[in-house]
Amino acid sequence: MAEGIRIENIVKTYGSGDTAVHALRGSSMQVEAGEVVGLIGPSGSGKSTLLKCLGAVIEPTSGRMFIGDRMIYDDKWLVKDLRALRRDLIGFIFQAPYLIPFLDVTDNVAILSMLAGTPNNKARGLARDLLDALDVGHRAAAMPSQLSGGEQQRVAIARALINRPPVILADEPTAPLDGERALAVVKLLDEMAQQYETAIIVVTHDEKIIPTFRRLYNIRDGVTHEEIQG
Repeated sequence: MAEGIRIENIVKTYGSGDTAVHALRGSSMQVEAGEVVGLIGPSGSGKSTLLKCLGAVIEPTSGRMFIGDRMIYDDKWLVKDLRALRRDLIGFIFQAPYLIPFLDVTDNVAILSMLAGTPNNKARGLARDLLDALDVGHRAAAMPSQLSGGEQQRVAIARALINRPPVILADEPTAPLDGERALAVVKLLDEMAQQYETAIIVVTHDEKIIPTFRRLYNIRDGVTHEEIQG
């Protein structure tokens, strides 16, 4: 595949011996560029651990991981600078927007691009283009406290897209939203995935949005099971 993300037999064990906790027992998944996939499972099933491994936040115990054609993990990290990997190749969307309260909307989106070395004016231009695409361009000069909850979430999506990452991980992005707004966020993620050829993985418990995914990975006891929905 040209882009997207693939993991093969990811294992994560905390501790050793009699006290070992096997959080992941050989999870595999593949998400193509332009695709939005749901990741579901009961509490304690390994969702959070898998998301942290996918985001290079914690190190798996074994397995392999690819972003596009590039292998980034093969029983050990093959990338020296994981912070740069997360900044440049993986976007994050959280349940709460986590916008920086003392920066306006444009700079909240632009800051990751600036940290990646993009000149400030160019980064702000990219940010404004994304805000326009997400229908919040008219709020570009506003402060986060002046935004509605839906507007804040759109700004958070723009921030995740600013460096054009091949992968976005969304952790319960619709949890605080009502049904209509939750479905609007999923529709927006689908549009952004196709427009920017990004692979998006949505971790969710939200029963309102689960039927919208064509493909799901249901994780049970640390093992992923692919499900195709009609």
